[in-house]
Amino acid sequence: MADRLTREDVAKAMRDMDLCFMATHGEGGAISSRAMSNNAQVDWDGDNWFFSNGDTRKVRELEADPNVTLDFQSKDTWISVRGQARLHRDDRALFEAHWTKDLDRWFEQGIDTPGLTLIEVVAEVAEVNGRPGEGTVDLRS
Repeated sequence: MADRLTREDVAKAMRDMDLCFMATHGEGGAISSRAMSNNAQVDWDGDNWFFSNGDTRKVRELEADPNVTLDFQSKDTWISVRGQARLHRDDRALFEAHWTKDLDRWFEQGIDTPGLTLIEVVAEVAEVNGRPGEGTVDLRS
């Protein structure tokens, strides 16, 4: 375990974590949370990517308030990532870069699905408990 956790420690711990809970701010300030797949983007560089239909409550909440928390868990590690969401629409090159075959079951028309939205979460802070240790990592620099 490192004396002070780094971005690389967080990336290594997240390597096998595909599913997370995404928490957003809903109407009236209530917290909304839902399970999301990280689309097998396991080589984490500080950004997380999620595909969604554009007409969902989640997307509306992110349009109103881009603050988001992602909570990941494995057998012995818990990671909470706080960041800012960016919504990407009609960016075919970006869609292709992040598309995986597993997404076909959710979006039958693939990257041509009407209203398809790619949610990018730019991490600001990660809180880690378990392996590789415990601590808070500032990811803004």
